[in-house]
Amino acid sequence: MGSKKGVKKRPTTERDRLYRLVLGLREDGLSYNQIIERVEVETGVTLRKSHISGWINGKHRPLGYVRAFDASPCAELAYVIGVSLGDASTSSSPSNYNHKIKLRVIDEEFAQEFARCLGVLLGRTPPRVKWHEKTHSWHTELSSLLLMRFLRRDLVVLVPLIEHCPRCMGAFLRGFYDSEASIRGRQLRVHNGDLDKLKLVCRLLSSLGIETTGPHLRGEKGGTGSIKGKLYHVNKDQYYVYVRTSSLLAFSYSVGFTIVRKQERLKEAVMVRGRG
Repeated sequence: MGSKKGVKKRPTTERDRLYRLVLGLREDGLSYNQIIERVEVETGVTLRKSHISGWINGKHRPLGYVRAFDASPCAELAYVIGVSLGDASTSSSPSNYNHKIKLRVIDEEFAQEFARCLGVLLGRTPPRVKWHEKTHSWHTELSSLLLMRFLRRDLVVLVPLIEHCPRCMGAFLRGFYDSEASIRGRQLRVHNGDLDKLKLVCRLLSSLGIETTGPHLRGEKGGTGSIKGKLYHVNKDQYYVYVRTSSLLAFSYSVGFTIVRKQERLKEAVMVRGRG
């Protein structure tokens, strides 16, 4: 059954998709009637001339007060995806239109970089980074329906954006390693309970000339773990990937850390190997 004319009551993401399709067809030189016909063929939606005229002339936006989000490949998007697979979290409260992307971490520069990337992606001032004494951590968050839904997509959908170019791959890995990695001496490891994520990490590192071993089993589900001194129940097997010491310099060059304390440890590890 065909759709009713107009898009006012359609979901936000669908309105945004129609809007971008209309603008793209106009850039290709199609007339209003041709755009209406093409949109109907491709989506089954019949638009009115008043809709597409307002969109094309910039008088109206289909998103209303929802901030637009462009999912074109870039380093900032790759970094945010990497952090979202690690320390960042999302929450949604449709009743008050609050759709949050949040980060709570102990390193201020990590929170600042995440906030900067969010600002770039949404074309706005970066959200504030604030210290919370109760949790002894730096907090940053913002509300974006479109970005929140995007970050909740299956990993397989996000991979083409991550693998777009070496810069995007490095940014994604830096976000993931900022979240999940530890470095002690010359041992650089990244930990997670999702094998698909770690296999992707290994593939990306390999494509950047960085050798790894793993994923190795770190601990079986059912045990207890500790994060920042707090115990928690481990409900899935945990794994880690180890970067070979011979590849630490390549990792430092192509990936590195935003977190200063981890970057300093990495530099020291590279220097120790160089002296060896």
